[in-house]
Amino acid sequence: MKADPETLKALKEAYRNTKRPIWKAIYEELSESGTEHVVNVSKLSRLSEGEGYFLVIGKVLGGGILDKPVKVGALDFSRAGKEKIYKAGGEALSIREFAEKYRDVRGIIIVK
Repeated sequence: MKADPETLKALKEAYRNTKRPIWKAIYEELSESGTEHVVNVSKLSRLSEGEGYFLVIGKVLGGGILDKPVKVGALDFSRAGKEKIYKAGGEALSIREFAEKYRDVRGIIIVK
């Protein structure tokens, strides 16, 4: 699943401004990958010890339970996935929005 040009531009800018390797890695993954990853919210819940920051290289689905206020950037969300993230007090953002808002946050977890 490839990202649109605006998302790739935002990732380049996040890397340029922070020099953090995570943004370069996400840029490369999204500009080269043809694989479509899907992740259920239950996986995000298992990976999070509390409030967590996640970048999903693909689509977030609503399978399972999410009881933590996670901040998620993804290429796409199902309606149920977004609803569960918001209901738990979290945020569901496009990868572009996530890179612009959280580019300086430490501890971001890449999920495939």
